[in-house]
Amino acid sequence: MEYAALTDVGMRRHNNEDSYIVNDLHENKIFIVADGMGGHNAGEIASLEACRIVESYILEHEGDIDSILTEGVVKANRDIFVRASENPSLQGMGTTIDVCVLKEGKLHIAHAGDGRVYLLTKDGITKLTYDHSIVGMMLDEGSITEEEAMVHPQRNYITRAVGSSVNIEVDSISADVHSGEWVLMCTDGLTNMVSSDTMHKIVTGAENVNAAACELVRRAKEQGGDDNITVVLLRV
Repeated sequence: MEYAALTDVGMRRHNNEDSYIVNDLHENKIFIVADGMGGHNAGEIASLEACRIVESYILEHEGDIDSILTEGVVKANRDIFVRASENPSLQGMGTTIDVCVLKEGKLHIAHAGDGRVYLLTKDGITKLTYDHSIVGMMLDEGSITEEEAMVHPQRNYITRAVGSSVNIEVDSISADVHSGEWVLMCTDGLTNMVSSDTMHKIVTGAENVNAAACELVRRAKEQGGDDNITVVLLRV
């Protein structure tokens, strides 16, 4: 497996509230992407803390990997919610999160928010996660197109986030991954700027994963770069 990870502040923001962790030393390979929200530096704190808490939980526990990923996100949610409730300057902070572990030819995902995980083959691109947002629900129902979703005025209103309430429901997803396929994890700073078809063309047409990740970020910035952009790209 080869991978590339890249984050960029974008063209409109002054600070980067996205965070990611790549742990390729662990037996099962851990990849985490988070997109924080909140005033001051709260979003940055939430995303970084969520990544660290979930990574530690995975490293400290053994057993069913899907349960471990879900439990890790639940712990991050509780810890971040408590920290925000105890510190007035952090109230309202939260973060999206996508956690991926590749184990024995299967991709295991824990997901909350509107970050996305895609599976790409030479023939096409498949979104593996469900957007926990008003616009995401409309998109999955087929009431709007992907192009309409990218410019919808409510596209940034999410319905589920780590730390925003005392309890959280975590999506648990798994998919078979075969040799020569790609896994793309990203924040909405990419998906609000670049269509899935364009992402597929960039990834499958690049010389390597590093070139593909750089081009994805460059294209998002070229289209306006309205938000922070984070990309983690794996090729099996």
